Amino acid sequence: MDDKTFEKEKKYLGNVEKTISNIIFKNSGQIEENKKRIKEFKEYFADTFNEIYSPEDSNDEIANINIQIESLEQNNLTLEKHLRRLEKQKKSPYFGRFDFKANGEKNAKSYYIGIGHLQNENFDNLVYDWRADISSLYYADVVGKTSYACNDGEIEGNLSLKRQFKIEQGVLRYYIDSNLVIDDNILMEELSKNSSAKMHDIVSTIQKEQNSLIRSNEMKNVIVQGVAGSGKTSVAMHRVSYLLYKYRKTLKNEDVLILSPSQLFADYIDEVLPSLGDDKPFTTTFATMARKLYGKDFISREKMLDKLITQGKQKDFENIAIKHSFEFLEAFKNFLNYDICNLFMPKTLTFGTLTIEEGEIRDIYYNKLKNLPIHKRIEAIAEHIVDLFNVPRRKNPDFFERAKKILYNKMITTDCVRIYNIFLRQMELDEISEVTAYDIAQILLIKENLFGFDRNYDAKYVVVDEMQDYSPCHFYLFEKIWHCPKMYLGDVNQSIDKNLTKEYLTLLAKENKAKIYHLNKSYRSTIQISKFSQKILGKKVANNVNRSGESVKFYNTTDTAQKIEEIVKKHSDKTVCVVCKDMREIRALRKNNKFLKTFEVLDDEKSMTDSKTLLSTIINSKGVEFDVVIVPFANDKNYKTELDRNLLYVASTRALHNLYFIADKKPSRFLVKQKI
Repeated sequence: MDDKTFEKEKKYLGNVEKTISNIIFKNSGQIEENKKRIKEFKEYFADTFNEIYSPEDSNDEIANINIQIESLEQNNLTLEKHLRRLEKQKKSPYFGRFDFKANGEKNAKSYYIGIGHLQNENFDNLVYDWRADISSLYYADVVGKTSYACNDGEIEGNLSLKRQFKIEQGVLRYYIDSNLVIDDNILMEELSKNSSAKMHDIVSTIQKEQNSLIRSNEMKNVIVQGVAGSGKTSVAMHRVSYLLYKYRKTLKNEDVLILSPSQLFADYIDEVLPSLGDDKPFTTTFATMARKLYGKDFISREKMLDKLITQGKQKDFENIAIKHSFEFLEAFKNFLNYDICNLFMPKTLTFGTLTIEEGEIRDIYYNKLKNLPIHKRIEAIAEHIVDLFNVPRRKNPDFFERAKKILYNKMITTDCVRIYNIFLRQMELDEISEVTAYDIAQILLIKENLFGFDRNYDAKYVVVDEMQDYSPCHFYLFEKIWHCPKMYLGDVNQSIDKNLTKEYLTLLAKENKAKIYHLNKSYRSTIQISKFSQKILGKKVANNVNRSGESVKFYNTTDTAQKIEEIVKKHSDKTVCVVCKDMREIRALRKNNKFLKTFEVLDDEKSMTDSKTLLSTIINSKGVEFDVVIVPFANDKNYKTELDRNLLYVASTRALHNLYFIADKKPSRFLVKQKI
């Protein structure tokens, strides 16, 4: 980094910052001017309403005033969104630069890359949006001959420089020239930072394998198998941002749905898109959506897992394995397509002087409409009845609904749980008396077949996180609800209540007509933590970024709470989470300890907290990261089964910088060093 070049870059940065300040000033002034005009229109409207309003006339002047007010308000919304992005971008206007000369051009041009596009008053491009076609060169290519794809086709040329900048609060700290944007000083610096209550964007450190997924032009189903810490959720958020930019004429933020594993996680990721200049998409959890679709409550996965962890029996795990198999899905599909339809027992119906014979109803239901779900068959027969009366459905909806009700009364039962138990008996499985997370997808599929869904979750693009927590029946349900491209992401190695294999991913991709992407490099933890966590798992599943840190530490003590307090005080400037096996352990730690009673307890229904000292079960900590993780009661009696192995792996992969295990007895067999 020579002084002359550094001064040139400082001068360019100053020019860009001046432009941003001018635009902010101009846009702020325009917003105030618009507000002033809106106020004037409203005052004029109030003062002259009696004069300009006429019940007989078309009231064109009133309509024109409303149109102008709406236009000014919409203009302000656009300007305010632009201002929010500029205020963020002013602190760090860009993070990279590359010099590229397209074939046929005389000289190379410099392209600066930031979170948003920036032009000066002469319409010169000072900063290019990271999502622009040409910006792909910064993320994907090395210096030399290269090309990029755009609307005009493939543009070939030569890349002669790639430069990264560290800009903080508008001040250029340093720059680095490099051939590859990977494993570099800036990336290491970002990874070494302490965690926060919100996931942040990774736009300045997107890696090559992440970039290819983010910029994929295939609008089809994709499955992202990403190891712990590979940035798969960040990649998904940046993928959404890229699609909102590329298809901005047809895809809006309200067209995107994010299905998060918990409210805690939804809150954790909700600032990623706004930090990139996009509005938040609609985010919900599967549990919330399922309760609304079912119309009743059910026992959550978190509660079921907590019960399994504390008192689970071998038969419970066998049932879970069966219900999460593709064989179970195929049998259930067959049940939905055939057996469930036989619950309808047609009878001759009489409406006044009109009689519809049983044979006619049977023929329509079982022959003419045999490929449709029950609710569509019932609706079609009800339509037929209405037509026989020569009364259009739209003119007499009550009669149509009455006909439907009469037809549904010919079903042996419409109770979804009773119907599901018929299927379970066929499969020689235990019937259920209450609906749990392991059965809700099947219950909803039965309800959809019987009645359809009365709630609309329309979307043009859907992201489903923590895919390993769902069963094949869930994925079949998702395809029923959304007929748009979906991104499923997760990690089969972080499955807790079942063991998933590569073959499972292959079958899942085939079932959902999806392409599989693999993210095998872990960026979250230090190399010491990452290697240790893989030893717990008993196999190598990830390549590690070469970020070194402290070794993983194990303490044997009879006073667990006291040791936790010592560790926490040692890391007072960091986020520390005590990750327990279940809620019972959390209650035990807090019972007689004033220090631990001050810790915030993470809950799947809570929002993310700013507290630096946290208590969580392993289940509720999934997807979130902390500077320091402490796993108490890590003895061999407490962690000895394959379920326990999975739990320890998930717990250890939550740690960024420091990982501690505490036990009062012989350590867990999974913490003993193993060869990988």
